Amino acid sequence: MKRKLISKTYLKDVNKYILKIYFDKEDCYICVKKIIDIKEPFILDSGRCLIDNGYYIVEVIPKHENYTMRVFINDKKEILEYYFDISLENGLDEESNIPYYDDLYLDITINKEGKIKILDEDELLDALNKNEITKEEFNLANKTKDLLLDSIQNKNNKYINLKLEEYLDG
Repeated sequence: MKRKLISKTYLKDVNKYILKIYFDKEDCYICVKKIIDIKEPFILDSGRCLIDNGYYIVEVIPKHENYTMRVFINDKKEILEYYFDISLENGLDEESNIPYYDDLYLDITINKEGKIKILDEDELLDALNKNEITKEEFNLANKTKDLLLDSIQNKNNKYINLKLEEYLDG
């Protein structure tokens, strides 16, 4: 399991970006990264570009949930994909004052067309078998995945329903 500071995630090949962190919500932190200069765009196997110049990565770190939500938004402010990381713990790093999450391997994505995928179930099981996580952490990851899928499918996930455009610049 890896602790990830949101100021450092998903920035491979990014040379310059603007980072804004909002601490004003009582139940979550919101981090907006606007990509200014990237060595080369990040393109999925499907051909969809998720990260390029002028694009945004918005991360929502709930304070009392066991997941985080990352939203990839293009330069026209259209949502391209939601990416959820199942986490053991989310919080605020005392030293840097930057939000973090402890990644529990399991991920869920929702593409622009609404297709949902569960990713890295093999990595979660492998981490359990190698004693990198406990059985309780393994069970927590799966329980969180099930609850999160339910909230996504029933369209009542409060973080998906946030009005993220108000956090993007003019």
